[in-house]
Amino acid sequence: MKKFSQVFFAVALVTGMLLLGACATIKPASKDDITEVKELGLRFCDAMSRKDLDAAMDCFWDSPDLIVVLWGNTIRGSDAVRASIAQMFEQHETVKLTINESDSVPVGDGIMTVGIATYDLKPKNGPSMQIVEVWTDLTRKIDGRWVYVLDQATILPPQ
Repeated sequence: MKKFSQVFFAVALVTGMLLLGACATIKPASKDDITEVKELGLRFCDAMSRKDLDAAMDCFWDSPDLIVVLWGNTIRGSDAVRASIAQMFEQHETVKLTINESDSVPVGDGIMTVGIATYDLKPKNGPSMQIVEVWTDLTRKIDGRWVYVLDQATILPPQ
């Protein structure tokens, strides 16, 4: 029984040291980081409104692990997100995205933001329309820049 206690103690000690080391490498997000994430949101709106696919994609994590849930459709990976945004641009003469309101909170080394945004869209073959969405995203600083790693948006019903 004594040997089991020693092995258990050694495993617990090593596990604790590994967890402590992992926690020490995570730098919590700051108020300056939240400001940078708000700027990311403005850059994304600008890119979408200019129908600039490269600038829009520059706001996302370039990874197959990127997840975007847009209006009920789950899109996985940066290549699929690029194709989805390209399709939106192709189908509309104009796209205007505006953030109506948002609030952000640090979560570990990332920032979670929730908000309401409005898309003013003019389809190529149809009347103008407005879509108001509630969204949540998780951003992280990867390779020195803040990017969306998870983005979820749900259409709000008209009021």
